[in-house]
Amino acid sequence: MVEIVADFNVFIMGIGQIGTATKIKVPEVKQHKETHTSATGDYEISIGQFEKMEAEVTIWDENIIFYPQVGMLNNAELMCVEAVKAGDDARAGLYEFGGVMDISTNESSRKGKKEITLKISCNRAYHNINGLEAYFIDFKNNIARVGGIDTMDKVRKIARG
Repeated sequence: MVEIVADFNVFIMGIGQIGTATKIKVPEVKQHKETHTSATGDYEISIGQFEKMEAEVTIWDENIIFYPQVGMLNNAELMCVEAVKAGDDARAGLYEFGGVMDISTNESSRKGKKEITLKISCNRAYHNINGLEAYFIDFKNNIARVGGIDTMDKVRKIARG
């Protein structure tokens, strides 16, 4: 069955809704891998770390409230709520991104409007599907939960001594 994203509403945490996204690129959850060699060939293993995560959201029209988020340096916070329809069924998704934010402004095809692209180099990323956590990655606090499994739990215990 074909799924159609009906909406992606965009919020700045603590401020409120800033618009509806025209484009969105959510972070990819990619494990950092190392290649090992055995007598029968090469294979990859995960070392428990994740690759750099980036998010990008484009909305219509510029708003002064974007700019203080850049001033928050490593703590800009953006939330995107999606509504997806598949036939008669619907589901909701939630994405939260935190990190370093950049803003770019481009002329759009809509007369008198600008396209604003917010890019975040994430130090935190969270995704929730219908109320269930898909992943929560927090690089600064060494948290990496994917599908309910905290891959960094042992690392935090060792670091605490």
